[in-house]
Amino acid sequence: MTDEKLWKRPLTIAIGSVKYVVKSTRDAAWLLADKWPVLTGESFVRALKACAAVLEGKRGGGHARQALIAAARDANLQIEG
Repeated sequence: MTDEKLWKRPLTIAIGSVKYVVKSTRDAAWLLADKWPVLTGESFVRALKACAAVLEGKRGGGHARQALIAAARDANLQIEG
């Protein structure tokens, strides 16, 4: 079973000149896997693992959201939401 519910508070993350609206853990996992500018570091790895745990039904969506925020801060990305 996966937690595919929309987050209560979406995030907007700017990567370069493009802004991505992240509404769910599935969105977060896609952004990390396909668009993330920094593919190393503890916070990036934690965010990937957090998304996997949520998608596997082991954690709630807030866990992935917080991990994504930490990874975005470490990557010096602009975050809204």
